[in-house]
Amino acid sequence: MKESYTWEEVEDAVEALSVALQNQEFTCIAAIGRGGCIPAALLAHKLSINVVDYVNYSREYGFEGDSLTGRLQFEDVLFVDDATETGSTMEFIKARYGDAAKVAVLFCAADNQTSRPDFVGFDYVGECPKMPWEVKKQV
Repeated sequence: MKESYTWEEVEDAVEALSVALQNQEFTCIAAIGRGGCIPAALLAHKLSINVVDYVNYSREYGFEGDSLTGRLQFEDVLFVDDATETGSTMEFIKARYGDAAKVAVLFCAADNQTSRPDFVGFDYVGECPKMPWEVKKQV
């Protein structure tokens, strides 16, 4: 099993997503926190999208707040996360922001999804590898 992704693999996933998204009309990217912060910034730069927002949600803690800009109810928002393992985050986004909400992830579990994102960089099988920005040990 792969332990962690490299920065090059992250960049390749961002490139794959940017190709899939090139004909879409998004004007705002919302990072699904914390894991989606870096992918959202990378994708926003790649797609020349100037407005970046934030949704504070995790499987462990649930919903803890959103929107720095007040833009998240609009259909031109792309929600971005680093990876999805079960699909529960995607289900939350659709339930909170409506079926028009679109979700992109760098890496998606191919074998354990109840709800699949709209846009996927690459699939993985088994346990999700760590991202290169994740802290390796507690201080």
